[in-house]
Amino acid sequence: MYKKGDKVILLDYSGKPVVPNIVAVIEDVYGDDRVRLLLPDNGCCLEFVDRFKKIDDKKYDRILHTVKESEKNLPVDLQLDIRKFAAKHPRRRKDEILNMFDQDKRYISILQAYSGRVMMYGEDNINEHFLYEYNDAVRGIIKTRTFFHELDESIPIPDL
Repeated sequence: MYKKGDKVILLDYSGKPVVPNIVAVIEDVYGDDRVRLLLPDNGCCLEFVDRFKKIDDKKYDRILHTVKESEKNLPVDLQLDIRKFAAKHPRRRKDEILNMFDQDKRYISILQAYSGRVMMYGEDNINEHFLYEYNDAVRGIIKTRTFFHELDESIPIPDL
């Protein structure tokens, strides 16, 4: 029997761990056959007990660390004072720089929100609208970072 706080790994229909591995913590027990799982991205789901198996803390931490390592390649927010940055580049219109900066922030938030789900479930298991928004954000972040890279070579262009 499972209890609150147990660490588990999700299984596919053949009873083997899903690839890529997905780990969760049991948040609540709803009976002998169902529990509520808390996923690492703070998502929750109701799941039958035959769809996962209990793992020890060491294996849970190892899998979670692997997932977090694979997510590190996401571009992070540009940490720059946009007014000083715009003042250094008087040939560019300030509203153009501010617009690109706002777009970059929007794309970053979309990528951070969606990339975990895409990595956990794979692109094949994501609905098309969701996948379109994710791919649009990937193309958008490359466009905005290319713009900022032309102004300041220390800002890298992400390789996504």
